[in-house]
Amino acid sequence: MTSMLPIIEELADAPDHMARARWLLEVPLAVIIRDQVTIHRLLSAAGFHEGLAYFAAEIAALSATRGRDGLAPNTIRISREYARIGIQVIARGGAEERGS
Repeated sequence: MTSMLPIIEELADAPDHMARARWLLEVPLAVIIRDQVTIHRLLSAAGFHEGLAYFAAEIAALSATRGRDGLAPNTIRISREYARIGIQVIARGGAEERGS
């Protein structure tokens, strides 16, 4: 048994980038913020560069100072959505990297 929470163990045990992408899209955002160091380590160890890019965009959006409209700046929102599209493609199996 490890000291990781079961939801983090799911990422650690993911067999490929498709499963990692699905995990990133489905995990609660609170988990991403709370366990960001462990998640970053696991994505790095797996060589999941697209996942790291999405993860960084998500952290930036969650950490950004919001404007009067309650939203993060446009540049951050656009970066987040662009990264999310890439992860969605991988989660559907459309852009699986070699060696995943």
